[in-house]
Amino acid sequence: MLGLGLASSHAAAMFCPAEVWPAVYDGIPDYMKGSQPHTAALETPDVIRDYIARIGRHFETLRQQLEAFRPDAVVFIGDDEGEFFNLSNFPTFSVFCGDEVWGSSAPSYMNEPPEKSRITMPCDPTLGRFILEGLMEHGFDPSFSESMQPVGKPERGVSHMVAYTYPKILPRGDVPIVPIFINEYFPPMPSGERCWLLGRALREVLDAWPGRVAIYASGGLSHDPVGPRAGWVDEPLDRWVLNQIETNQHHRLKQIFSFDSASLRGGSGEIRAWIAVAAACDRPAKVLDYIRCHHAKTGLSFAYWPWES
Repeated sequence: MLGLGLASSHAAAMFCPAEVWPAVYDGIPDYMKGSQPHTAALETPDVIRDYIARIGRHFETLRQQLEAFRPDAVVFIGDDEGEFFNLSNFPTFSVFCGDEVWGSSAPSYMNEPPEKSRITMPCDPTLGRFILEGLMEHGFDPSFSESMQPVGKPERGVSHMVAYTYPKILPRGDVPIVPIFINEYFPPMPSGERCWLLGRALREVLDAWPGRVAIYASGGLSHDPVGPRAGWVDEPLDRWVLNQIETNQHHRLKQIFSFDSASLRGGSGEIRAWIAVAAACDRPAKVLDYIRCHHAKTGLSFAYWPWES
């Protein structure tokens, strides 16, 4: 049974202390820093500390929601930015069906060896295989993996959409997961409608599973961390997306990515995970916060879809 739905951004700064945030912003190409209509200049150390406090509170809320729901497993949906996969073979959709994944929970901005923050996360291979076969019955043909053989960044392991966020919402490490990867960065990518259909299919598949399953969208919202719009945050786009999930008009999200726009390139592609989870949950979401954060180079948000007892 699919119950609780969750979503959050996973920008690197969110997992770094305040003193590291300037280094995150300094990653923007110099020629872009003076061209943004909203720069990070007003994000003083006090503002950054406030952002970090808010981020911590909202991850805690998501953790409490999971604890109250008591899931048997959590399905993570998000991107891989060339960590687990690379362009020798980059699937549109992929389901991990192995026993465990490992990865580095500290962003590279921390300047520490990846193995120092390496964590291992249990997976549910039976549920993974059930999802894989169920999606095929619903007209999807995802790839799958049963073992950890990262080829993009082998020293970092699984995508940070899992490795950064798992310790925040499942700090005891005692709930197995099933990662589902969507290609959200490397053209050609699935349309918003295809991701919406994926969510609808997942709802039907997971409702046939006897255990209690939560689903989590990791990533977003608008950002282009190393591209020509680095530092820019498209707040109108982000707030429109959040309004659709708050009012349960997730069907309107199908139109995103049906056209080419600079605002939808780069990391903004991670909105695809939110589309899939909103379609799967099919009820109004509770949006906890939205932060137009230029140091993090991302529109940060947190939301959950209350579970139906």
